[in-house]
Amino acid sequence: MTKKILTKNSYYEGLLQDLYCGNDGLFSNFLHFFYQYNNIFVFYEKFSNEFQTLYKLELEACESVCKVIFSMGGDPKYFSANKKYISGMNIDYVKNLKNIVEFDIELIEKSLIDVKNVISKIDDVEIKARIKNILQIKKAEEKILKNLFLKLNQIN
Repeated sequence: MTKKILTKNSYYEGLLQDLYCGNDGLFSNFLHFFYQYNNIFVFYEKFSNEFQTLYKLELEACESVCKVIFSMGGDPKYFSANKKYISGMNIDYVKNLKNIVEFDIELIEKSLIDVKNVISKIDDVEIKARIKNILQIKKAEEKILKNLFLKLNQIN
């Protein structure tokens, strides 16, 4: 069991739980990118590295928020703070690469807003610093997707 190093705070824990497994949470994004990677690998193999990087970055973000929740004495489960379980319902199952990338840019932009919103609601300096690391991951994902979008527009 991870040693509890942060003060337990149910409000913060709820914010982080929603960031992790809310409707548009990090774990949904991970599932989304992992699904896309498997499809991209089959249909658009030359872009598979970008999608592999995306799902790995999203997994890193999931691991980061889990560590914070555990450090607060919580238990990051696969449901939101309102006990709504995560599902594959929020995954975009589109197969057109340009549409995928456009949707993914919107997804990451929303995720950036969600992470910034959580950061703005947390006063604890240590927790805030750890969540800011997730913000950097999101910015890296956004850069990958925007570069991919530019590549696709140059092809067409």
